[in-house]
Amino acid sequence: MVTGIVSAMESELAFFRSQLENMKTETFASVAYYSGTVNGRRLVVCNCGVGKVNAAMHKQIMIDKFAPDLIINNGVAGALADELDIFSVVVGKNMVYHDMQDFVIEEFEPLQPEYHSDERLVSLADSLNEDIHIGTVASGDWFVTDDETKRRITDKTGALCVDMESAAVSHTAFLNGIPSIIIRVMSDKADDGGHMSFHEFEKKAAEISSRITLKLIEKADKE
Repeated sequence: MVTGIVSAMESELAFFRSQLENMKTETFASVAYYSGTVNGRRLVVCNCGVGKVNAAMHKQIMIDKFAPDLIINNGVAGALADELDIFSVVVGKNMVYHDMQDFVIEEFEPLQPEYHSDERLVSLADSLNEDIHIGTVASGDWFVTDDETKRRITDKTGALCVDMESAAVSHTAFLNGIPSIIIRVMSDKADDGGHMSFHEFEKKAAEISSRITLKLIEKADKE
């Protein structure tokens, strides 16, 4: 089984790259893809860059070039829900776009109102003995760092957290019929202090996300 991991930033990718054995590097569309094994499990990972276009493009390249059996999008996010704090873990069950008009989604194929993580993978993640919150993740090309935008996105989507890639990753997986899952750790609260919090907590949040992702890969490989 080959697991593909798409991350948006170097901090989210660094853990896996450091763990890969027999690592091979190939470059497609200006992005390096690293393949190898971790504890005998075959992985391919890439740092796609932030935003929906980068996420979708490099997910598709990963599918076309490496034929992964499942894809995980791991990384950090901004908390929307009150019950989330810095370093809280969210597993995206449903992914939505917060910056696309509803009528566009309703009228134009192959858009969907929401995209879904693989049910088996969500169930496995929920059994990892971690404090995991399962729900909706909202995505858009907007780094949310103000209370007004946070309220608007929360009211529109009811999402637990917000990021810039998850919906695009899930969208691409849906179109290709490949199981995927989203794992996000909160680096900030997407509020007026979000920019400062992000820079303070991003690396630690990314590390937590990577370690939980590896635990999920190991469990998925056994069951």
